[in-house]
Amino acid sequence: MNVLCHGTPFCSVESTLPLYAGPHDVRTIGKDADARYSYNPRKETWNEVIARIRSEWKPDLVLCWTPELCPPPLGIEDSTIRTVALVSDWNILYPLLAVNLSRYDLVLCDKPGVEVFSSGYVTPQHLFPLYSQVSVMHRPLPIPKDLDVAFAGNLNHAAHPVRGRYLQRLAAMSDRYRIFIGKEILGEDYVRLYNRAHIVFNHSIRGELNLRVFETMACGSMALLEESNLEVRGWFADGRELVLYNDENFEERVSYYIEHPAEAQAVAARGHTRTPEFAAENRLTRLIDWCAAQPSSGRRFHELPPEEQDYQNVLMYGYSFYPVFQEVEERLLARAMQSLPEDPRLWTALGRHFINPYNPARHEPQNQERFLKAFLHAHRLDPSSAPRALNLASLYRMLGNDDQEAHYLQLALEAKSLGGADLVSGNHICSFWQRWQRAVATKNASLETLHAEVRIRLAVILAKHGAVELAEDHLRQAAILDAANTNGIRLWAEIRWSSGLREEAIDLVRHA
Repeated sequence: MNVLCHGTPFCSVESTLPLYAGPHDVRTIGKDADARYSYNPRKETWNEVIARIRSEWKPDLVLCWTPELCPPPLGIEDSTIRTVALVSDWNILYPLLAVNLSRYDLVLCDKPGVEVFSSGYVTPQHLFPLYSQVSVMHRPLPIPKDLDVAFAGNLNHAAHPVRGRYLQRLAAMSDRYRIFIGKEILGEDYVRLYNRAHIVFNHSIRGELNLRVFETMACGSMALLEESNLEVRGWFADGRELVLYNDENFEERVSYYIEHPAEAQAVAARGHTRTPEFAAENRLTRLIDWCAAQPSSGRRFHELPPEEQDYQNVLMYGYSFYPVFQEVEERLLARAMQSLPEDPRLWTALGRHFINPYNPARHEPQNQERFLKAFLHAHRLDPSSAPRALNLASLYRMLGNDDQEAHYLQLALEAKSLGGADLVSGNHICSFWQRWQRAVATKNASLETLHAEVRIRLAVILAKHGAVELAEDHLRQAAILDAANTNGIRLWAEIRWSSGLREEAIDLVRHA
């Protein structure tokens, strides 16, 4: 079978493909010049690209890895070959995927994502973990293991609040053990770090078997993973190929395996023997054969009204890291506006396009004027929406206008609708936005959660202007509405401290 790979196979690197020695002919396709078949997403539709490829080679199947980050050319729902979407970061990019996945013949995702995406339009499936080590990179090295526990990864507490709390607990053990916690360690330095460690700490973001599990095993170290992981028991056994922990036994398990290095080494060795099984190059054949044998979903995207298809086209390219996709999104927005000129979703999407944190021109005066007008019009069209009022408040905060921010925060507090919940403005360093995106994906978004954040932001403004008692009242009510939102803890502790209530201030921070 002739197979195209779009995006990054197994969410790792494309360099795994040359290692594949199976029966299928697998080639890369993408927007970048280094792909075997490159295309221009500004100009070419999916079937135009396929027709060009067919002049020299006839593909039968395409694997679209991480379409939330690397969307295919327009029109993939009309593909003349079988299509498969393999999804990763649904916890923050669910709105881009929820309906757009109905373009594909098959959808694969992690085990938690099956429930998240199941709908009348999409029937996702879980075959096996969608991640893999890079065989030529992640490997044992002949170096001493001079660290007891290591972690290298994203230290953004907003993105990983639970993991962040475990890392704090791990750091507290550094008075008696050799603990290393770092970020932005890449390539060979990353490999060397994991080789140096007896144990590699891990906590997944969605309950999936993530990249770090397989990288750790490939480097010959012991993987330490959360017990609540939803995928791990389908593939590994606790105490055999890895070790699981929970909130009650975390320090105990870490200490035990540090102080019993032979047992840790035995677990690591058993995990390492499983490494070839999970290497990308060794799983491609099973993946391809399985996808070829499954019935098509029917691509129910075709059942959507044309105007809704136009809107979903916008979402498919929305909030992208890449300038080329930002250009495509702007063109699609202009087209969709012609058919849905009074749809607040489109006006919100337009505002998000211009405020995109990955858009280098977002701070230019003309862009600020555009996103302000867009969000204002979205709110006028849907004045009962708390999310649309919050979007405007966020804009005015960015622009440094306390009065207008407070005005729209108050409107958000009074609002009773969650219209536009899937297009709340934010970015990856905002803990509320991270939590909100996941709540939208898991159908747990609520007015209480949103109103708690609104009250915290109002408290910041009030405290800034000397209304400390009102600020503290908002913080108190926010804690009742959403105890998991800790964004106001620092301000509340500062208020308590300045009031002479220092023990209470310390207690607030300690239990955050």
